[in-house]
Amino acid sequence: MANRIEGYDEKIIEYAQKEFLEKGYNDASLRNIAKMAEVSTSTMYTRFGDKEGMFEYLILPTEKLPTFLEKTLNSYFSMNVEAQQELYKETGNTGFDEIIDMIYKDYPAYKLLVSCSPGDTYKKYLEKITAIDVKYTLLYLKENNSRALREERINEGFCHVVSTAFYSALFHCVEHDMSRENAVKYITELRNFYGRGWEEYFKE
Repeated sequence: MANRIEGYDEKIIEYAQKEFLEKGYNDASLRNIAKMAEVSTSTMYTRFGDKEGMFEYLILPTEKLPTFLEKTLNSYFSMNVEAQQELYKETGNTGFDEIIDMIYKDYPAYKLLVSCSPGDTYKKYLEKITAIDVKYTLLYLKENNSRALREERINEGFCHVVSTAFYSALFHCVEHDMSRENAVKYITELRNFYGRGWEEYFKE
């Protein structure tokens, strides 16, 4: 992809978001975007390659979330078990506050990902986040000597199902265009609901 030019590309991005959000991926047209942005179609292909490249560029900000999740959880699990237990709720609260900020700062990118993605793009993104969450959930269960894990009442497959359901529900706020205020309330209750369920499995 050619280097971006400040001001010049912002106009293309603005109309590209509009085109994809209004028409969806399949019906969106680089020719229409170029016309609205008052640039040549060849410019679009030079800078973004094709429609897929254009779309991938538009949703690039969403990669901040899995990166943040991995970094935060890795930092949390670098602490000893006692510190983990002491900071469990605080880390979760702070982390999800930042996730909400992240989503609403780059809302058009998340809206495109959740509602307009071609093929299994969104599914793969959800799988990436789920894989991170499952890895550290299992680690937490093992380090805290979970009875449910020892007795094989839960396993990696179970954690995967629960994590997928949680993050699918989290992105419900984007799918249905919730205001940030309502999203905070919704996600808080969602976390409370799942948290009470997990308490049983965290017992030694």
